[in-house]
Amino acid sequence: MPNVAGKRSRTKRLSDERIHLLHQIKTPLGFYVLTLLILEGTLSIVLTCSKLTEEHIWIGFIVMVAIFIVVVMLVTVFVWWKPESLLFDKEQYPPPELDPSALRDEIEDLIHKNVKPESLQKPENLGK
Repeated sequence: MPNVAGKRSRTKRLSDERIHLLHQIKTPLGFYVLTLLILEGTLSIVLTCSKLTEEHIWIGFIVMVAIFIVVVMLVTVFVWWKPESLLFDKEQYPPPELDPSALRDEIEDLIHKNVKPESLQKPENLGK
């Protein structure tokens, strides 16, 4: 049974690491970097661990280099065209302003829906 517990803790740790990695992606540029790393890593593993011919390995290597160049060119075009789109943060895009009257109407609706009518009456003994 200790193997099962060790396996679960390892699986939990790997899951936590993946979640942590995903939380690190806060910009589109970070997404491009992660995508490129995953793609290049996968292709590298396939090319080195499979029993492909030398010709197929070279074709795979050229495809990896081509994908890298395409992603670099794509990011370069985005940087040239609209650089703020690659590095935006939540703080750069504030939420739209709410209309105060709409907010007041919402609050009044919630009060009438959730508060007993007798609680909304003015107390008669308050002024005495």
